[in-house]
Amino acid sequence: MTIKINPRQVAAEALCAIASEGAYNNRILHTLLRQNGAMSPKDRAFVTEIVNGTLRQIIYIDYVLDAFSSLPHEKMKPWVLAVLRSGIYQILFLQVPDSAACNESVKLMGLRGSNHFSGFVNGVLRAVSRGKEEIKLPQEGTAEYLSIRYSHPLWLVKMWLAAYSYDFVEALCAADQCAPDVTIRVNTQKTTKEDLKTLLETSGVSVQDSLFCPNALHLSGTAGLAHLKAFQDGLFHVQDESAQLSALLLGAQKGERILDVCAAPGGKSFLAAEEMEDTGSIVSCDLYPHKIDLIAEGAQRLGLESIHAQLRDGTQVQENEKSAFDRVLADVPCSGFGLLRKKPDLRLHRDGTAIDQLLPIQWRILQASADCVKKGGVLVYSTCTLCKKENEGMIRRFLSQREDFIPEDLTALLPSGISCDTAKDGFVTLYPHIHGTDGFFIARLRRKE
Repeated sequence: MTIKINPRQVAAEALCAIASEGAYNNRILHTLLRQNGAMSPKDRAFVTEIVNGTLRQIIYIDYVLDAFSSLPHEKMKPWVLAVLRSGIYQILFLQVPDSAACNESVKLMGLRGSNHFSGFVNGVLRAVSRGKEEIKLPQEGTAEYLSIRYSHPLWLVKMWLAAYSYDFVEALCAADQCAPDVTIRVNTQKTTKEDLKTLLETSGVSVQDSLFCPNALHLSGTAGLAHLKAFQDGLFHVQDESAQLSALLLGAQKGERILDVCAAPGGKSFLAAEEMEDTGSIVSCDLYPHKIDLIAEGAQRLGLESIHAQLRDGTQVQENEKSAFDRVLADVPCSGFGLLRKKPDLRLHRDGTAIDQLLPIQWRILQASADCVKKGGVLVYSTCTLCKKENEGMIRRFLSQREDFIPEDLTALLPSGISCDTAKDGFVTLYPHIHGTDGFFIARLRRKE
């Protein structure tokens, strides 16, 4: 007998775990979809759309919820809130009948002992359905408007407004609401971009050329990359073009000794090894054993023998590591607000305090990484966030205290299609609405001879 799995229930379970247990959307989705493997591809896609879409619109949804509910969303039970959030997302953003969104949400109240909330859920969702054309937002031109309209935390909007113009921040927030495609880096040790593109297209994958990185491809129509033979054969790894650029700006040369300080899951190390034609040595490090396993497994799949995965604390330097590497890449832990397109749950999981907690760690990693660079060698510092304290502020502080390092002009090193006013100062910032990538910061410094 075939058991019918309700995709709306699976989506609500994921949203409940994300909001009340601090689960990350990619991990909980992977777990729940695996546990409910009998779902059709269409239902799996529906679950993913509800979860990620609800998270992208979470602040707006809660604003609407509070406008139509007598009980503030903060006081609702986790399961009730998850069902209401997913129901409102369906009513406002999906092409499903409002009646279906309401009725199916009410049915979910029979789970987890919430039957007595059925009338409440029904009343709220039907009120949203009737009044959705009359929802009033805060006044345009204000931080509050951007926060609600584009579902970005108010503190984050205010931080960006202190650094950029209003129009710039609005365009950035709007870009964060668009789900990105999947970007990969071609393993040039095993294939070419043209051959891989042809192979993927014959497997039913839609493929577009890169925006600016020479061996990148953009994919859509991929139900699961790990199931593709091209992936299993190590012909590519997944990596946004912004992250690819940070590894390319490292400029690794054949036969050099490279240190990748915070490497997991290994993408930048993999790219550097391919650029070096798998010669020399790349010490690819992380703080946690399971992440070291990820790096080692990825290198083995790609057939890269120059990578040596190593357990290491990026804030510490061993005596034999001092001035020992031609190039060092420090892609440090950061607040991650350049990844809101891919990680919409950051709207729930991060706040402004995370930045202040990260700054001392970033500083210690940067200092330790610098000590590992040979005289005449290169240090690249990067983050996947858009926060000047973590980015420009960190580099300016470093240069003010380390006279043995100088910034390098990036103008001639950047690929065509990228121009940046700060390139001459040794750093570049990528933005989703300008470059079509994750938000990313990259600085390149050279140690004096």
